[in-house]
Amino acid sequence: MADIQDAYRLYFMEQKFTDMEPGTFQNLPSLKRLFIFSNNVQKIKTGVFNSLTNLTLSDLSVNRTSHIDPNAFDNLTSLEIIVLSNNRLTSVDSHWFELTPAINWISFGENQLTEIPAHVFGNIKSPGPFTLIFDSNKITKIDKDAFKGLTAITLLSLNSNNIKTVTGDFLEDLKIGVLSLKDNDIKCVDQEYFGAVFVANKTDISKNPWTPQCRTEIQTWAEKHDKTIEIAS
Repeated sequence: MADIQDAYRLYFMEQKFTDMEPGTFQNLPSLKRLFIFSNNVQKIKTGVFNSLTNLTLSDLSVNRTSHIDPNAFDNLTSLEIIVLSNNRLTSVDSHWFELTPAINWISFGENQLTEIPAHVFGNIKSPGPFTLIFDSNKITKIDKDAFKGLTAITLLSLNSNNIKTVTGDFLEDLKIGVLSLKDNDIKCVDQEYFGAVFVANKTDISKNPWTPQCRTEIQTWAEKHDKTIEIAS
């Protein structure tokens, strides 16, 4: 696919290819949108995308990707949106977006993540605000420093995971538009943590197994503090 001077958008859907070699996308100066989904790409290597300096969107979803080289996305200086959902990732590398200064929208939905570790976004240079999607993983733990380095998040979506406890420590110093923790396994939040957990303009905590008492306490607190909190079953 190299050496196509006027290609603005490329699609590779259901091609069933399993590998992409370095240099595959060389000399595509006009390429802004790249869709490689519903294939069997198991590994994303350094050198495959690194020359695509004008790329703004990359959809790499619905593959079988379990490994991404630390420098696979280096020098994608225009990249704003990347979709890595519906793959087999078990971890996030803090170096992936170190040299993508325009990035602001990342989806890790439907992978096999069990935690969001400390400083995983610490190398990001983009000012944001960010949309971060972690829906439908197996997340049970979010480190208190998981989002250190970020200041503003438009949407932080953690729906359909295995989160049982939330204290809000990972939200400290963040300006958040929408926080969604829908469809987890949260039964209650201690009242002492309400101010830390419900910092977003809107928080969706519906479809959790709330105790009746905790549900009432949260609703009362939300009314008193003029917060929008969705808690319906």
